Amino acid sequence: MKKEGKYYLADWMADKITDEQLKLLVSADEFLQYKKLRNDLEKFEVAAPDLERNFNRIQQKIAVKKSVPTRKVFRLGQVMAIAASLLLAFGLFQTFYFSNTVTSDYGVTKTVQLKDQSKVTLNAKSELSYPNQFEWNRTLKLKGEAYFEVRKGSTFTVETAQGTVTVLGTKFNVIVEKDFFEVFCYEGKVRVTSDDKQFVLTKNKSVRVVRGEFTLNESYVSPLPTWMNHESSFVNVPFDVVIQKFMAQYNKKVDYPPAFKSVKFTGTFSNSNIETAVKSIAIPLQANYSIRAEKIVLFE
Repeated sequence: MKKEGKYYLADWMADKITDEQLKLLVSADEFLQYKKLRNDLEKFEVAAPDLERNFNRIQQKIAVKKSVPTRKVFRLGQVMAIAASLLLAFGLFQTFYFSNTVTSDYGVTKTVQLKDQSKVTLNAKSELSYPNQFEWNRTLKLKGEAYFEVRKGSTFTVETAQGTVTVLGTKFNVIVEKDFFEVFCYEGKVRVTSDDKQFVLTKNKSVRVVRGEFTLNESYVSPLPTWMNHESSFVNVPFDVVIQKFMAQYNKKVDYPPAFKSVKFTGTFSNSNIETAVKSIAIPLQANYSIRAEKIVLFE
């Protein structure tokens, strides 16, 4: 809908335009969302004001005190129109914004071309949400891992459960797992905000948060994340994060000794061959393994 559409909604809520007139101004999907909004608002009971009683009270107060602020009385239609306008002003994030959701399955990557020509590639078992009017509000929500190629323009923001990444135009990778958050800048500049801390990353720099502990790193890397070339690479990464990435690729549960939980893993495994991948994880740990139908078992 056009930017001025918020006035159409207010007029419709106030019964200044009909359903049919609104349908000519907005899409069918938006009209259904507006109908739901009005139905929800109409559930709230607003008592009709006693105008005569209010007027007499004001007159009595004026007689005692010369200056009394005037109260403005709103009718139900006006209240609904104001409420609707306020909801729109604050974004209606859950109703209209973030209404597009893209997910990737086990062992599958997926590329999303956005309206501003930015591109997002999701790693396996990841989720991206973004608004219909993305060109007006370049904000997305991410679960899992994704590589971003952002066209220059207004502020581009990636929101995650563990922090926010803000850019104008650049290439970067974001990983969000339980107790693990990492942003690597491949080109340009990004700002990362997490737990009231803020970092500005330039090319080949990254910030990592492991269980609330922040680490800044700088290293030369390939032009793309290795997972985009069918490999998963790690440098000093908690072992449980490595296993989460393995399970996202192969949809296999992994059992391993409790002692492995404290291991920081450095290495690479294949995203296309499960036996090679298991060997690549087991050998650096000097562990034995068993590949079963229902799960993988690592043991000392």
